Amino acid sequence: MRPDVRLDPGCPWSSLSALRRPNVDWCELQQCSWVVEPANTASNLAYLLVGVGLIWLARGSRSRHLRLFGPAAVVVGLCSGIYHASYTFVLQILDFAGMYVFTYLLLTINARRLGWLQPERWFRWFVQLVLVTTLLTVALDFLEVPIQSIVGLQIGGVVISELWIWRRDPPPSSRAWWAGLGLLAAASLFSLLDVTRTWCDPMHPFLQGHAIWHVLSALSLFVLFFHYRQFEGQLEGEGASFNSTMIS
Repeated sequence: MRPDVRLDPGCPWSSLSALRRPNVDWCELQQCSWVVEPANTASNLAYLLVGVGLIWLARGSRSRHLRLFGPAAVVVGLCSGIYHASYTFVLQILDFAGMYVFTYLLLTINARRLGWLQPERWFRWFVQLVLVTTLLTVALDFLEVPIQSIVGLQIGGVVISELWIWRRDPPPSSRAWWAGLGLLAAASLFSLLDVTRTWCDPMHPFLQGHAIWHVLSALSLFVLFFHYRQFEGQLEGEGASFNSTMIS
């Protein structure tokens, strides 16, 4: 059931909030302010810092996939920050679009490694998948489908496709992969503790489980960059994990 949390009339985001409420109520107390959830908003700075770091690390890389890691992390941080500042459904969809930017970046990278996408075609598929899934998210929310499960399925797709690739072509090193996955699992645990109120102090200025999700998941994206950097040549058409019919 959709949480019955509304911003009072006269609050900065109350007009958007009146249209439709978000489908989740995080622990942090919503405030009548331009920044409705301060901790959940400010914690998105982690994505921005990671994004800047990744842009610097990918400078000069011949792989467009790797060069997109940094901008994708920045998009995640901006979209999530705007949503948590407003606590409105309209901008919650923007938050999902930001997450899809990163999940589909990883999924299309793995599709490229599997030989399913031509190097010159992957970006078109990447953009189309983000747009279509964002529109689908709006439709599913009106059907009262738990839309957070979409991201969970995508993460599952990343893990399954990665392990599938390993069966045929083990990576030179898997340490960054497992470290990134471990950080993401820890982030998910804190977010779950938050939304279920298992660990919850609505008034705490920064110790919020979902805010910790932002920080740990941002670090996960940073670490995963080093895993995918091993396949720079492969992503640019110098070889794929195995021969397959490519999508043109």
